[in-house]
Amino acid sequence: MTLRRPATAASLLLLAASAHAELLWQADFETGDLSQWPYVTNPAGASVTSACAYDGQYAGQIAITGDDKYLWHGNEALNRSEFNYQPAATGEGDTTHIGWSFYLPQPLLAVKHEIGYWESGNSWQQKMRYNLFGETLSFTRSDADEPYWSKPGFASAGVWHDVAMTVHWSTDPAQGYVDIWLDGKPMGRTQLQTRANNTDPMFTQIGLLRHRVAQREVILLDNVRVADTIEDVLDAFDPTQPKTCP
Repeated sequence: MTLRRPATAASLLLLAASAHAELLWQADFETGDLSQWPYVTNPAGASVTSACAYDGQYAGQIAITGDDKYLWHGNEALNRSEFNYQPAATGEGDTTHIGWSFYLPQPLLAVKHEIGYWESGNSWQQKMRYNLFGETLSFTRSDADEPYWSKPGFASAGVWHDVAMTVHWSTDPAQGYVDIWLDGKPMGRTQLQTRANNTDPMFTQIGLLRHRVAQREVILLDNVRVADTIEDVLDAFDPTQPKTCP
């Protein structure tokens, strides 16, 4: 008869770790720079800060004013600075699982801010986005007059919040869908056309995009991750332990 030795704490930790798929991509800013991002749209407003991070030592910071250098090609409707990421597979039938955490040192103005959206490469058609008016976060189809849903009070200042989503890519509104979690709580499924056309890849931009306003506004971003499953994305944020900064 073969006797089995009881599992040690170390072996249990290894088993637990092996049960989770590795992240496909992440931007945790722990390099101390912006090198984890393939592209930054209008980098004048983008930097790394050690003043406040979700995890580790660093977070990304987007800070813009109404100065000309924060206008995209001089367009007053594009007062912006954003991080850009394009998943490897956004073709028909592909699925993306992504999440990111954000922190507002001060509440944003009660005007529209696009803090995250999906757009097509080459044809530049934005399909869906998160809008932030003050503390109210909403999710909308980009060409719609009304959002699918709004969450008043979600984007409170002084605490880290998390947005996680699964996107199933399709040009058919009956096949494409988005599942969203806010601070780990499900917002349900939204059925919609998620691809702009049959050829162009889709990319996301996260940061601040608004019409020109003189006031300086800041958003911190951290814990940006893409995984094989939404469970691995959700595991990277702990909603039971709200994190604040001094």
